[in-house]
Amino acid sequence: MKRNSQPILVVVAYNRIKSLSRILSSLDTAHYPSEAKLLISIDNDGKNQNVNKLALEFNWRHGEKEVIYHKKRLGLRNHIIKCGDLSYEYDSVIILEDDLFVSPYFYQYALEALNYYEDCKKIAGISLYNLTYTEADKQPFIPLQDNSDVYFKQVPSSLGQVWNKTHWDSFKQWYKTNPDLNKISGLPSLAKSWPEYSWKKYFYAYLVLYDKYFVFPLISFSTNFNDEGTNMITKSYFGQTQIRVIDSGFKFRMLKDSLNVYDAYSEILPDKLNKLCNVLSDFDYEVDLYGRKEQFEKEYILTGKPCKKYIKSFERTMKPQELNIIFNIEGGDFVLARREDVIFKKQTIKDFIKEYTYFYINVFTTKVLFNILKSRLKNKIRSLFKVNKKI
Repeated sequence: MKRNSQPILVVVAYNRIKSLSRILSSLDTAHYPSEAKLLISIDNDGKNQNVNKLALEFNWRHGEKEVIYHKKRLGLRNHIIKCGDLSYEYDSVIILEDDLFVSPYFYQYALEALNYYEDCKKIAGISLYNLTYTEADKQPFIPLQDNSDVYFKQVPSSLGQVWNKTHWDSFKQWYKTNPDLNKISGLPSLAKSWPEYSWKKYFYAYLVLYDKYFVFPLISFSTNFNDEGTNMITKSYFGQTQIRVIDSGFKFRMLKDSLNVYDAYSEILPDKLNKLCNVLSDFDYEVDLYGRKEQFEKEYILTGKPCKKYIKSFERTMKPQELNIIFNIEGGDFVLARREDVIFKKQTIKDFIKEYTYFYINVFTTKVLFNILKSRLKNKIRSLFKVNKKI
């Protein structure tokens, strides 16, 4: 059954007046099929009245506008939780932190995605942002192509997220139990180490614990300016990604029918990989191509970690990584091995450089890069000796 209500727009602001002005400008130029309510929620630090003034004076041409200037400091986690609670009143919410910028077609996408996935119990939220990196270790992430505009990850979105009341209430009831994240198996250690003001690590744990997923777009409907703030010590371009600039419609696919389904470590689910190739279909395995998982449950592991011995091996050359398995590109980078044969150890410098060249400097092989570094080091040493001789 389709929902008739329009999701409310919630802009989360604090003390970044330039950021707030920018997100409001992008919202003003976006397309809306009918009136849309805008709510600007401002955390109070006692010195940000200028942010409240900007919000009050902003002319919202697309419907009702409301500004909430909280009486006392909430902190980021409590602020987002309060904004999520608005779904109880308005049925669905689009949460946008102030350093984001949206595509002109973000609202239509959010509305259609909410309707399409309304009855899918495995979906816990919809992202406007294409997450081009892994949350487990910030490595580049490229989803497969499967004739749809979306993919699914067991990772929450914090750079433009959409929740309906059912999504939010399911999480909120669990959150109120004050869960201990250290006891949740399968949640990446990096996420557990996020600061206490992080609401996201709780939603992350909830997804892992209840085997739920976020819907992500292949082309983003939001991008992030990473302005200095609670989560950012200094300006960064890390969150910038291309956004949809034309209206070409949206192709959705149900979770059960999609090939693009990834776990909390951004690893493709084995049953999805098996639908694309039969190389490993005789084994009960789990995927660890990034080599960042801290523990395993299955008997066999497809991993980038070193192993004492292995059954099959693959190269890491094609992108995304899964294509090397799908097309059975033989090599020594990924291996299928028994769990007891996997070696857990810190990454060596050589391993790091090899990985780095694959993800970032793919014009070089590791051997070539080593030779370049060695040559430059020799030249540097020679130049130092020359200087010393002159002295």
